Amino acid sequence: MYKYILTLVLFLNLITVSNAQSYLGYVTKQVNFRTESNTTCKVISSLPRGAALFVISKDKINGFYQVLDIDTNKEGFVHSSFVQLDRILPKNKDGIFTPVGKTSSEKPVIKIFNNTVKTLTLKLNDKLYSFSPKERKTLTLSSGSYSYRASAPGVLPDYGTELMKNSFEYEWSFYISTTRN
Repeated sequence: MYKYILTLVLFLNLITVSNAQSYLGYVTKQVNFRTESNTTCKVISSLPRGAALFVISKDKINGFYQVLDIDTNKEGFVHSSFVQLDRILPKNKDGIFTPVGKTSSEKPVIKIFNNTVKTLTLKLNDKLYSFSPKERKTLTLSSGSYSYRASAPGVLPDYGTELMKNSFEYEWSFYISTTRN
């Protein structure tokens, strides 16, 4: 019975994570960008009307959206009444980490190269990793499913979910792709 309940809880968590939808949004008037979802917390900065936001989810926390200020690449909260949702930003269904073979480590190993002149922020589940321009790092993780978000100042984030397997090595180079609409 316990095994069944644990499996059901894990399955429901995966559904919740995999169905989370992010949006591009804009600030409708000058507004405080906050560290938490309330008006008594620290203000990170004041965002001007028209500032672009990566709205992590339409789910509100105390009336606030959890957002990423695209210009600065900082995460915080903006009251939802000051945000106009523009369009859905789709998850990357292909993932970003390329398996390159087996490794001697029992845990998954990821070799990451920030191939840009911007500072990269990689969020794996709730852990943040920062990469200076042209920096290479190797991460050793636990196996399992990871929600990720890769972002840099002035760039729309890439996000999705990856399954990291034991004894596998993965590689990823962060680069910025530009398109014109």
